[in-house]
Formats: sequence, C-alpha cells, structure tokens
Amino acid sequence: MLTRHILPIALAAGTLMLSGAGSQAMPLVKPSAAPLPIEPVGWRCGPGWHMNHSGRCVPNRRVIIRPVRHWHPGFWYHGRWHPGYWSW
Repeated sequence: MLTRHILPIALAAGTLMLSGAGSQAMPLVKPSAAPLPIEPVGWRCGPGWHMNHSGRCVPNRRVIIRPVRHWHPGFWYHGRWHPGYWSW
C-alpha cells in the first residue's frame, strides 16, 4: 500500500524538480559576448566651458552678430518717393 501511494507521488515530484532545473526566468549573458561599440566621453569642463590650447577650462564666448550696413540704391515708392539711403 505504501508503494501504491508514495511511489507515484515521489515520481511526480522528481519529474517536476528535474524539469524545473533547466529552465530559468532570464538566461545569463554569455561570457563571450562582444562589448558594445560605445566610447565613453568625459565632459571635463562642464556646460558653458571648453578647453583651450593649454588644457585649461575657459568659459565660452558669446557670439555677437553685428548688423550689416548696406546701400539701397535708386528710388522706390512707399507712401512717397524716396531716394536710396544707408540702413543698418
């Protein structure tokens, strides 16, 4: 009677344990995997700064765009006739 009840239970438990040993929730990474082609870049000076020729951190200069003075030749009509003039 013991073999009639215990043997099938032990056989089922052993089968479940052996089938669960090979499966994993997430497989491990293979050790032979090639590294990603990413190069880390150090932002040494921080935002708003850059390195000069001697390797020191200096602040970025502001870019000032000056207006261009150009000549409007001839006459044109805008309410009344105007001669050419220099503008900024």
